[in-house]
Amino acid sequence: MYLRQLQLTMVCAVAMLIPPAAVATAAYQCTVDGVATFSQLPCGDDAKEIKIPPTNVTQAANTQQSKDIMASVDSYVAMQKIDREIAVYQREIKQLQDTLAEQKTKINYMTQDSANKMGANSIADAIAKRTAQAEQRIEPKIKQYQQQIDALKAFKTQLSQ
Repeated sequence: MYLRQLQLTMVCAVAMLIPPAAVATAAYQCTVDGVATFSQLPCGDDAKEIKIPPTNVTQAANTQQSKDIMASVDSYVAMQKIDREIAVYQREIKQLQDTLAEQKTKINYMTQDSANKMGANSIADAIAKRTAQAEQRIEPKIKQYQQQIDALKAFKTQLSQ
């Protein structure tokens, strides 16, 4: 909702920068003592109206300015989206790290009976084996999310240049 309001605000700001369409102006041509004379008002009975079309120089400049502003808005919106995606990945990493810590804590409470059922020589061996298994399941996911964060940060840097 906030993003939509921001986009609408930016579009309105751009629209205010664009001047209203230029109106064709008129000039009058008269012949006074054999010399052609031009005026904004009719200068005699023989005044001939000349329409002067509007120039497009200002419109062309404002069109480019509008494109630049819209590109800037698009870039800003894209950077905000990247920030949200990074935040999601960071939360996922935090959750995975918490899960791993919980699993390690539970593993450390292993009994000799559980170690014997695993076929380990000692509780320490069983704990090490279970800890390694938990890390093998969770750490690749963490690494994958971190790589995605790094890629998003690199893309964000490119956008800001």
